[in-house]
Amino acid sequence: MTSDRRVGRPLILAYHGVSSSWRSPLAIPERLLAHHLSRLRSRGYVGFTFAESERRRTAGTLPRRSVVITFDDGFASTLRARTLLDEAGFVATVFVVTDFVDSGDPLCWPGVEQWLAGKTRGEMTPLGWEQLESLLEGGWEIGSHTTTHALLPQLGDEELAHELADSRRTIEHRLGLAETVAYPYGLADERVAKAAKDAGYLAGCTLTPALTVDEPFRRPRIGFGPGDRGWRGWAKLSPAVVRLRRTRVAQALEPLHFRGERLPPQSEPSDPS
Repeated sequence: MTSDRRVGRPLILAYHGVSSSWRSPLAIPERLLAHHLSRLRSRGYVGFTFAESERRRTAGTLPRRSVVITFDDGFASTLRARTLLDEAGFVATVFVVTDFVDSGDPLCWPGVEQWLAGKTRGEMTPLGWEQLESLLEGGWEIGSHTTTHALLPQLGDEELAHELADSRRTIEHRLGLAETVAYPYGLADERVAKAAKDAGYLAGCTLTPALTVDEPFRRPRIGFGPGDRGWRGWAKLSPAVVRLRRTRVAQALEPLHFRGERLPPQSEPSDPS
C-alpha cells in the first residue's frame, strides 16, 4: 500500500462478472467499476498484470503504488470492462475455467446454480478463445481458474494435479502462455500451493478476508462486488484497512466469514489412488 513500509507489495483486486442489470454478488456494475478505476488512477496507482507484478516484485522494480486488477471465472461480460480499463490506463488478468471456454455451456459449479434459470442464465455465458485472444492482444493476461472450478483443498493429489496442469496446458495450446492461477473459491492450502508450483505456474492468488498469507503461490486479493460503493468501497481501498486485514485479528475472524459463503460440502481429500 502507499504507506506500507514494504515497498513493492501490490494491491491485488478481484472482480467476477461485469453487469449493471444482473443483481448478483458476482457482478460489478460498469459505473461502479469505472469509479474504482478512477480512484486508483487519481491516487497514482500503476497497473500491471498478475504475472508482470510478480516478475517486478522479484526484481525489486515494482512501483510503490501498484495495482493488479483480476477477473475470475471468465464471464463473457468481462469484455465490458475492457473499454473502462483502457480509458483508465490499466490492464487486467482474467482467470478462466478452461472446460467451459467455447463449450456452448453456461458457467456452472456448486454455488452458482441459482443463476442458471430464467433471465440470468445469459449472464453465465463464458468467454470464447477468440475473445480471450483479443484481450491478450490488448495487453491483458489470461490465467487459469482450473479446468472445472473444483474446491482444490478437497481433491486428492491426482485430481488436483489434473485441475491445475491440464488447464495450464490448454491455455498454452490455445494462446501460447499461461503463467498464473487463481484458485476456485479463493482457497488454497500449502498442498495446493505446492501443486500449483509443480504444475509450472509462476504464481497463484487466493481470495480471503484476511491478507496474512502472502507468498508467491498464495498471493492475497481484495474482492469487490456491487455493494462496494461509498464508504465500503473507500474502506476496501484504504491503506489503513488493508493493513488491518493483514493482522492476526483478521485471520482469527476469517472462519466467521466463510460460514456464509456458497461452498461445496467440505470433506477430507479423496484417496489419490
